Amino acid sequence: MTIQTLQLPIFPLPVFLLPGGITRLRIFEAKYLKMIPMAIKGQGFVICFNELSNNLSSINNNKQWGSWVEVINFHQGLDGILEVDVKCQSLVNIHAITEDKNQLYRGDVSCFEHWANTNLNAGTDGLSTSLVDVFESSPLLEELYSDIPKNNAHWVVARWLELLPLEQIEKNEFVDKYNFFQAKKFIHDIIFKS
Repeated sequence: MTIQTLQLPIFPLPVFLLPGGITRLRIFEAKYLKMIPMAIKGQGFVICFNELSNNLSSINNNKQWGSWVEVINFHQGLDGILEVDVKCQSLVNIHAITEDKNQLYRGDVSCFEHWANTNLNAGTDGLSTSLVDVFESSPLLEELYSDIPKNNAHWVVARWLELLPLEQIEKNEFVDKYNFFQAKKFIHDIIFKS
């Protein structure tokens, strides 16, 4: 089987986003303001948590991953800054990163499955009810998520991983090392045993 590789703009940003996740970005740097129209007309862009301003050759020699997002909405904030809502379509491996003349990063990326081959409707053991409570108490989350698939265990556990104030290194473990069931137990222990 051949893995399809795409070349997409890379946005280094400390945002952890899993498939189905939505977040609002505030865009003010000129190079990223130029990126948004390209992303809307094209195939989106990749949010990469790691800082890329270091030596690109050393970055390209280490395994990088990111969240491939599509722009689902945009508007000007009250302070005049562009606000862009993005939704994660897939996680991607980043194979190579280059920098163009506008100092915008681009990467060759390929998708990989997150928590593949597990039952999407596995029980959520009360995690969905507590997640709905969190969403209902946050006007921004209520605005971003018009639909909450609370019976989809993958979706529920992924949203908890995004929302919990954990170190990035801890969250990264659930991208490829730990499986869905370990992630679910980890979240359950935090929510119900604290």
